Amino acid sequence: MRRMLGVITILMMSQVAGMAQPQQLDLDVPSTTVAATVRIIVKPSRGAVLLYTGDRVIRFPGPSSTRVVPTSSRTVRIELVEGAKSFRVKVLGRIDAINGSKIQSPSR
Repeated sequence: MRRMLGVITILMMSQVAGMAQPQQLDLDVPSTTVAATVRIIVKPSRGAVLLYTGDRVIRFPGPSSTRVVPTSSRTVRIELVEGAKSFRVKVLGRIDAINGSKIQSPSR
């Protein structure tokens, strides 16, 4: 019984230690950008990254994923999950608002 409690405690501690807080970063896009095509490279390749932008969460599985990300702000949050240890972000393209104002998404 004592050994089982020790194993359960270690498992719980490793899960808590493995959960990193999301970190903020600014995408390399102008403030008029309404959407960006983003590639994220994840290491190790079995890991994944969650990208938080506004009220959306977009999953980027490893080793490399490309997604179109709507941007309400240049600042996004990134969380490493599923064993990911590091990541690299590259903006491949962007869509800017024509007159510098944000384009409103249609209501669903």
